[in-house]
Amino acid sequence: MPQSRRRPLPEALQSAPFTLAGAHRCGVDARRLTYDDVVQLGGGVHASAELVERTPPERRHHLIARALAAEMPQVWISDSTAAQMRGLVLPRRLAAERRVHLSQPPSPGTRIQRNGVVGHRRAVRQKDVVTREGAAISSAARNWLELAEACTHRDLVILGDQLVRRPYPEYEQRTEPWATLEELAEVVTATRRVRGRRTALAALADIRVGADSPAETLLRLAIVDAGLPEPQLQVPAIPTSPLSPAADLGYPEWKIALQYEGATHYSPEQHRRDQERDNVFRAHGWEILHFHREHWRTQFRTAAAIVGQLLRTRGLIG
Repeated sequence: MPQSRRRPLPEALQSAPFTLAGAHRCGVDARRLTYDDVVQLGGGVHASAELVERTPPERRHHLIARALAAEMPQVWISDSTAAQMRGLVLPRRLAAERRVHLSQPPSPGTRIQRNGVVGHRRAVRQKDVVTREGAAISSAARNWLELAEACTHRDLVILGDQLVRRPYPEYEQRTEPWATLEELAEVVTATRRVRGRRTALAALADIRVGADSPAETLLRLAIVDAGLPEPQLQVPAIPTSPLSPAADLGYPEWKIALQYEGATHYSPEQHRRDQERDNVFRAHGWEILHFHREHWRTQFRTAAAIVGQLLRTRGLIG
């Protein structure tokens, strides 16, 4: 069809993914969806080429999820799809999942049957489903429990730490954590018949507020697994100062700070800030241990051994 005769898509179809039924409601027929400014995503979902171009390839199945959840009553986005949409760092197999996971109540009715879509039947409470990006999605606490079946104890602790940590509004466009420890505990207590519940119950005891990355969680768990005292999180160099720099982990009673330095710490500007932070700690009598991704490759077992040796050398543990 010549460009001059092509009618632009309605604004509602340009800004959000849509099904054929959604297109019809906007006065657009199936033939119009064959033009090159519309992309067929799969599962009966389309999107404007511009919207698809703006969406990273690894997140395009989220467009399918949004469209189907918005189109189908009593259906919500769940499992790995919901966790990915929140930007959580997931175990590799869940992070790589490109099928769309949708849930619906267990009442009689049509099951979700579409290519690339995994349907689940679940009984949930009203507060277990919230709205995000215009579509129904499992609440963060419920989502954590949904993932328990596919996760190890350690995976669930890493996910739990991400959910309960305090966000940085200047970088994350939110001011509240995804969930609280109390909300995680409450959803596990209230939901009896679900696979992975026993793993979730055990993981609750190891979730802490203050880990800013999975690496920090793994470092803490490795230290505890080695039989060493559990370090505190986000430990300030000067406890009485609200402007004090903080260590990722540490033992304030012994003035030992533990820093994990990931890829973002290798830029010249970040390296300078890290030096200034460390100078404040040292000026106040702290000893600092630095760990990095090479320690991650051993699941921080070598890091835990270094911490243990320091504590024993200083006579702090037997």
